Amino acid sequence: MNSLNNEARSVLRHFSHEHSLELTSFSGTGTAVCLACNIQLIAGKDYYACRACPFSLHRPCFNMPELVQHPADTGHDPKLLLTPCFQSRACGHQGVGSAYHCHLCQVQYHSLCLFMPLAKWSYCHPHDLHLKFSPPYGNSQGFHCDLCGNPGSGLWLYRCNACEFDIHFSCSTAASAPNAPPNLPQSLQAMGIHMSSITGTQFK
Repeated sequence: MNSLNNEARSVLRHFSHEHSLELTSFSGTGTAVCLACNIQLIAGKDYYACRACPFSLHRPCFNMPELVQHPADTGHDPKLLLTPCFQSRACGHQGVGSAYHCHLCQVQYHSLCLFMPLAKWSYCHPHDLHLKFSPPYGNSQGFHCDLCGNPGSGLWLYRCNACEFDIHFSCSTAASAPNAPPNLPQSLQAMGIHMSSITGTQFK
C-alpha cells in the first residue's frame, strides 16, 4: 500500500521555505533535486514538493530538526539553514544545501556530521572508537590515520584512547562496512549514509 494513502497527502510548512509543501511521490519524469542535500530524487520515493516554486525535500531531510544540541557546540544549539556554500567544521569538506550554523561561533556543520555516533564499532579495531572534536596532540598538530596512513588536520576524528588509535571521519565510515574501500572520500561516504536512509539500500 502506498504510504501516501495513510498520510492523506499531507500539506505542511517547513521552517526553510515560505510556501506550504505537499507530500507526494516522484514519478521519475524529468529530474528533481532535494534542495537540502543536493541529491536527486528517486522514482517511486515520497518527498515534499512546493507547488508554487521548484523546491523539493527528501522526507529524511524534511524531518531533520531545526535546532540540535551537540557536545561539540555545548549550549549553542546550532540551527539548520539552507546555504549556497559552506565548509563543515567537522569534516572540513565544502557543502551545498542544509548546514547547521552556530551564530555564536560562526561555524557550520554538515547535518550528517552532527548525526554521526559519539562512539562506534569498527572492523579495523577491537575496541569501540570515540568521536573527538580535535586531535589530542595540541592545537598545532594533526594526526596520522592508523587505517589509511594519511595525515589528518585539526578536524574531527574517531579514536581509541587506550591504544592511541586514530582514524579519519571518512575512514571510520568505510571501516564500518567490510566491503567499502577505506580511503573513500568523505563526501561520498556521507552521501552513502544519506542514500541508505532515503532508498533503504546498503551503501557499497
